[in-house]
Amino acid sequence: MQSQAEIFTELRPVLMTLALRILGSEVEAEDMVQETYLRWERAAATEVRSPKAFLTTIVTRLCLNHLKLARVRLEHADAPLLLDRLPSDARSPAEQAGFADALTEAFMSALGNLSATERAVYLLREAFALDYGDIASVVDRSEENCRQILKRARERIVSRESTARPGREQTQRVVSEFLNASETGELEPLLRLLSDEAALARDPGDLTKPAPPLIHDREIMFQTLGNALAQMRNASDRFVLFPIGQDYAYVARRGTTARGAILLRVIDQKVAVVRLVSCPVLLHQLQILMALSLGGDAGSDPHSN
Repeated sequence: MQSQAEIFTELRPVLMTLALRILGSEVEAEDMVQETYLRWERAAATEVRSPKAFLTTIVTRLCLNHLKLARVRLEHADAPLLLDRLPSDARSPAEQAGFADALTEAFMSALGNLSATERAVYLLREAFALDYGDIASVVDRSEENCRQILKRARERIVSRESTARPGREQTQRVVSEFLNASETGELEPLLRLLSDEAALARDPGDLTKPAPPLIHDREIMFQTLGNALAQMRNASDRFVLFPIGQDYAYVARRGTTARGAILLRVIDQKVAVVRLVSCPVLLHQLQILMALSLGGDAGSDPHSN
């Protein structure tokens, strides 16, 4: 009979792969797998009917919970969220809410009504495109059962989406017009669509560094945005537009990987904040949110339709 240590060693590659795909960070995945082992040591092996199901459930829950940890949010504190108001001078720490915190909030909200198994099945299928055979082995269910679980999870998430605020369609039109004008360089519609105190924010790429200052100058803003769009097009094969709470994300993808993003907040039918995202950690979270928001259906250049 295998010992607990031997069982864990045998299953460790599966656990590591799962944690890595959920978190996108090898270091963080390693931490979650180590914590899983500690919990496995404390469990009575005789009471665990399926070690694989037990361990994959633990590591999945740890990873999902990890996305909510204050430590993760604080690490991203230098990446300001798209702000409700943009005073021209310094902003308080409360106004400098972490961008990663907002992504995590939206991510967990979308999954909030799902059971642990539903979360795992939905995430592994929609965010990471695993086939049903692999998912079935992870959650210790049949492939048909996993299909049913995914269908139920999709229905719950779609139901939440149907209650979205009424002005979303109008807001999306503003976002689409702004993005089209940004790509063509048409200044008149850009100026018409921007609020008086509009600003462009950038993340530093490396979240251990402070964020660059906001850009308010119209000419510099348009030039920076145009350059960012050009770089995103060169690095990707399609774009996806989807809502995150009050904001919209325009994500450049190559395959299933997010290569860059532009976030926009519309207030009173004017673009108030434009935010450029290049940090791999934040792009990974956007990638997950994209799959959750679109149910795995990510078309190309939807703003131009």
